Amino acid sequence: MTHAQQHTRSTEGWEEAEAALLRREGVARAAVVTRADGAAGERRLVAYVVPEVPDADVSRHVGMWRAVYDEMYRDTAPGAAGITDDFTGWNSSYTREPIPLPQMRAWRAAAVARVRGLEPRRVLEIGVGSGLLLGPLAGRTEEYWGTDFSEAVIARLGAQVATDPRLADRVTLRCQAADSEEGLPAGHFDTVVLNSVVQYFPDAAYLSRVLDGALRRLSPGGRVLVGDVRNHGTAEEFLTAVHHAQRPGDEPPAVRAAVARARRRETELHLDPGFFTEWAAARPGVVAVDIRLKSGAAANELTRHRYEVVLHKGPARPVSLAELPTVTWGRDVHQLSALAAGLTRYRGGLRLTRVPNARLVTEAAECGVPGTVRQTPLDPHALQSWGAEHGRRVLCTWSAEAPGWFEAAIVPDDGTRCYDGLYRPGDTRSTPLANVPAASRRASKLPALLRRELAAELPGHLVPDDVVLLARMPLAPGGEIDRAALPAPGRADGRTPG
Repeated sequence: MTHAQQHTRSTEGWEEAEAALLRREGVARAAVVTRADGAAGERRLVAYVVPEVPDADVSRHVGMWRAVYDEMYRDTAPGAAGITDDFTGWNSSYTREPIPLPQMRAWRAAAVARVRGLEPRRVLEIGVGSGLLLGPLAGRTEEYWGTDFSEAVIARLGAQVATDPRLADRVTLRCQAADSEEGLPAGHFDTVVLNSVVQYFPDAAYLSRVLDGALRRLSPGGRVLVGDVRNHGTAEEFLTAVHHAQRPGDEPPAVRAAVARARRRETELHLDPGFFTEWAAARPGVVAVDIRLKSGAAANELTRHRYEVVLHKGPARPVSLAELPTVTWGRDVHQLSALAAGLTRYRGGLRLTRVPNARLVTEAAECGVPGTVRQTPLDPHALQSWGAEHGRRVLCTWSAEAPGWFEAAIVPDDGTRCYDGLYRPGDTRSTPLANVPAASRRASKLPALLRRELAAELPGHLVPDDVVLLARMPLAPGGEIDRAALPAPGRADGRTPG
């Protein structure tokens, strides 16, 4: 390429290349920019594309997971263990072996306690599965409805429910997809539960439809609990840890390449916490969003990389935690014992910020990732235990400042069930809030396909050197694409390389 061509590439042509991209099948949105390449300052044309997710891909994705669960449960007898002890399929991503039973029982106990804390009477569980929550919860409710997209799952669970006199007269089971509201009474349930199921959804748009339907099923003042949500912000760290666990001898370049491939091929949905605050802000009927880290003493992928959300429908009256007095870990407070003085000063509660999450720091160290934490890491469970000893409730949530940090609201343990403002989102306009599992098969081929098609239509200097796929475009306050916020090639998660 001549110097004149390089200059032209840096100032002209992106509009034509962008228009050509938008005419291509499989492209929902596109942006083309020029970027400096290396120390020489040569300019490269980079295209950013949000793939279109056809209905056929959504259906194929849902069908894939339905087939997995049909196969898993079709020939599996209920057995003597009963509803509450069936942890079939709960395998560690690190070892591919079943997660130890004590850890799974602790996980279930925490999930059950979270739902019971909401004092539900009429429950709808979407994605009821093997009944891990239904078993311990349904006996204390007036009605417990469960739906699942797998006929094998519903048939097996129905046989178990029929033999239990405590459950038979209060449990209703239906086989239907998560986004189907057929047969579910509107405005009836005080609690809708989606626990450890949204990771199987095809994309964030599908989840939005499911949540909208759940909102319509709720009675006034009800709530939706979404449990076991995979965190989009720590997805790269998680996949890196998985790779190191399975191939500990690989060199860093091989690890980075493998993780990049794994992200492109990811078949499970992971979501930034900001997805839920953004979704709720667009729905006046939602009056509170409560986002918390998973509780538990075990250090595993469920406590490290997942979280839970409770969305409250009006006219619930939330207690807002957004304006709590703030202290910073490592600057204002250096150890747990020093928190007592802060609680004496702020009797109504305080927020602890910028706390390095010991669960994630430990995982990074196990992977051989160089440490960058200057403050002493803290385990959220240790902080919650400290709060219980001091008669305070400790609510831990993610920090929008960095994926490896968390924040905690330390408040009176007064029985409050509806909180708002625990999680404080950043500017979600330029934050990738989710991946697109339904497009993973298409995404692996789309960049090369687009470059070939553009090469047949455009002059060579207008064919992008790189095609980067995004779940959504970063937007400026006016709604136009924020080109300055587009990530560098190779970091399609939008975070700064390094």
